[in-house]
Amino acid sequence: MEMASVALNAQPTPADPPVENRAARRFAAALVPSITGLRLSPHGIDARLVNISATGLLAECGMRLKVGSAVALSFEGTFTPASTAARVVRCAVAAMSSNGGLLYHVGVHFDARIPFEEPSGTAKTKTTPDATPPESTPVHVVVRNRW
Repeated sequence: MEMASVALNAQPTPADPPVENRAARRFAAALVPSITGLRLSPHGIDARLVNISATGLLAECGMRLKVGSAVALSFEGTFTPASTAARVVRCAVAAMSSNGGLLYHVGVHFDARIPFEEPSGTAKTKTTPDATPPESTPVHVVVRNRW
């Protein structure tokens, strides 16, 4: 019987850098203090804003939402518009909550672009609004099976 040889010390090939396809620059929730809370309907669940742009946002909540479902977002605070219609484009487990439940990152795309001004105190790193983030040095891990 012939055994197939496997290279155990082979170095992984670095993956191609991710392509940046965002239509608008995202800003962390801390840079948008006019949004103090977020509610997603028709589910009626409270969420925490992670980041936002003129075309969508990323929120963290305790309910898994179906990709493709329509939602109405209500912004608490002085942010305008106070609400907008959107569609769920991504939903993934982000962490475990303190009570043992799951927290999900929910990405939504607004049905219509909202008037969103760049928060003061932020400087653009490039002249285009969809600048790609700086590349990080990939970490290569050598895996060795000692069985």
